[in-house]
Amino acid sequence: MADKNGISQKAHNDLVLSFLAVRRAIGALGFFLPLALIAYGLGSGEMLSSLSASYYSPMREVFVGTLIAQAVFLWSYEGFRPDAGDLISDKMTARVAAVAIALVALVPTCPGDGICEVPPETCTLLQCALKPPLSAWVHLIAAAVFFGALALYCLVLFTKGAVDGPEKQASNRIYRICGWTIIVSIGMVGLLFAARLDDPLKGLNPVFWLETIATFAFAASWMVKGDALRPLVHTVAAMR
Repeated sequence: MADKNGISQKAHNDLVLSFLAVRRAIGALGFFLPLALIAYGLGSGEMLSSLSASYYSPMREVFVGTLIAQAVFLWSYEGFRPDAGDLISDKMTARVAAVAIALVALVPTCPGDGICEVPPETCTLLQCALKPPLSAWVHLIAAAVFFGALALYCLVLFTKGAVDGPEKQASNRIYRICGWTIIVSIGMVGLLFAARLDDPLKGLNPVFWLETIATFAFAASWMVKGDALRPLVHTVAAMR
């Protein structure tokens, strides 16, 4: 009986460690991409207009590779089983986000500067099949779905469960801050495009920085969920 209990406990511990590893990987990739693009911008002397604009730069492989890695980790994420009556679940939301971020990588946006034509020899398979500007709209919608799914994690899924101590309370506070940061940042990107302010503010690269803030927010939430930012949780808990 003791051996069976030991095997069961080991299996449970392995499962928990697996969950934590996937969460940390998702968070680490979220931090990595904007930092890599910032480093490229500082090194080249020209910041990109958006994260997606890196597809048409020497950082293309880094951009596509990171997003596909995100898609793989998200697709493999099981999370907790939904309670009876739950309309959304960890697994479903992760898979929606995985498909969305894969589309962002595989269906690039337009090159920019008012140009929405891509030569057949340089476009991706899906981009060639859909044809610009439809491919650009697919890219935009997929990016919005991706960030929406991650905001859902922060505001709904990560905050589920009993608040059984100051650390859980602090973690929930961080999740909510991250969730609203994602919503506000991406909402401001949409407002910039709707009001056509992205061109007048082009020199400031507002879309790039807003997308970076949103990406950092979702990365931080996953790192907290993966127990990789415990000092931050302790600091927030001490601020009560």
